[in-house]
Amino acid sequence: MAIEIERKYLVHKGLLPSLKDGQQMIQGYLAMQPSIRFRIIGQDVIITVKDLRSDGSRFELETIKHQAGTEEQEQLMKLTLFPCIEKVRYRLPYSGLVWEIDVYQGKNSGLITADVEIPSLDYALEFPSWINSQQEITQDARYFNINLGQKPYTQWVNSSE
Repeated sequence: MAIEIERKYLVHKGLLPSLKDGQQMIQGYLAMQPSIRFRIIGQDVIITVKDLRSDGSRFELETIKHQAGTEEQEQLMKLTLFPCIEKVRYRLPYSGLVWEIDVYQGKNSGLITADVEIPSLDYALEFPSWINSQQEITQDARYFNINLGQKPYTQWVNSSE
């Protein structure tokens, strides 16, 4: 069974290294519980089922369709529960792990987050200088991608919520 243990942080934008070779993604949700989402990356469509567990890990199952046609992609986007999110993902290795930097676009413009998958719940992370280790947002529902589609970052970043 595929289990994912991930931590998510805000970044120190001014300390980020040069980001290169990013991967443009369109992400939409077809169901909320369990979470069923798709990502369109180029001509590939990745469908993922995720279910959060009480210890903070998640069950995850993915399947890929290579060379999905434009009509299939458009139909998927019509089936979403709410508007898709768009982001560019960059992968930066550090201390034996790969940090995924997501630079959000559109209605989530201005938001940059970093995710890292860890091998165990008690794994001691070493932080690169550009990670704001005091700003872990793993459990902050506002930053869940499923919620950024419903209430984009630009709608709440300057509010008192």
